[in-house]
Formats: sequence, C-alpha cells, structure tokens
Amino acid sequence: MSQVMSGDAQLHAAVLRAAAGAAKDTPGVAFLRPGLGELLRGTVARTAGTGSGSRSAPGPDSRSASGSGSRSAPGTGSGGGSSPPGRGGRVSGVRADHGPGPGPWRIRVHLAVRRGHRALDVVRAVRPRVTAAVQEALRTAGEAAPEVAVTVTVTDIT
Repeated sequence: MSQVMSGDAQLHAAVLRAAAGAAKDTPGVAFLRPGLGELLRGTVARTAGTGSGSRSAPGPDSRSASGSGSRSAPGTGSGGGSSPPGRGGRVSGVRADHGPGPGPWRIRVHLAVRRGHRALDVVRAVRPRVTAAVQEALRTAGEAAPEVAVTVTVTDIT
C-alpha cells in the first residue's frame, strides 16, 4: 500500500512540476504567486534564522533596483525550468487536484504578469501550455488519455 501512495505522490509532484515549468516559460509571466502557506513558511524561516534581520529574502512585493523585471517570488526559483516541489509536495503558485476514478485533473495556476503585457493574452497563452505539459507528464506516467482542466488567475502585474 505504501508503494501506491508513493506512486500517487510522485505523480502529483510530476504534475505540479510540469505545470509550473510550462507556466513560468510563458512570455509575459513574471513569477508564480506563492500561496499564504508559502508566504508564512518564508516569514517563519527568515525570523527563525540566526541574526536579527541580517538575512532578508525578497518578498513578492519587493522591487529590484534595476527595474529589470527579473524577480521571482519566494520558492519559485529564478529560472524558467521546473523547480522541485516544496515541503509536502507543493510548488508555489500551482495546485493540482484529482479525485478518485477517471475524472479530470484540475490545475490552478496563480501568477503575476509582467508590466507591458496584457493579462488576458498571458492567460490565453498559459492555459494551453500548462494543459499540454501536464498531459505529457501524465502520459509519461502511464495515464491513458488524461483530461486536464486549467484555471489561471492573475494576482499581480509587476
């Protein structure tokens, strides 16, 4: 039974990585938005560190001095590649649900759009990329004809 659970967790992690990688690689996406849990974990990690405020990690609202727009949210990684799932198999900005049986995978992506890009155009570009990446990850894992429903929410324009 533990092998089945491990396989489910690995499949879920592969789906999350595929969705996050596809979303981050889409032109106009600034970063994937961390959820409240990721923000709180980051705050706890910074306050629990040694020293009194000597370590500071950029938050989702921090602005770079150069204004280059190459910021990333905590836990999202700086590159366009897929980042490993965080604690509990989570990836910042992406949630995936799959009920028992042959129902569709429901993917929710929360992201920030780069200034100068239309949010609607970015969402329209992200949805098919994430759908294709998740379907490919599921096919690779042996799922037959996986159905994927993707919802994209724009939470910020940076």
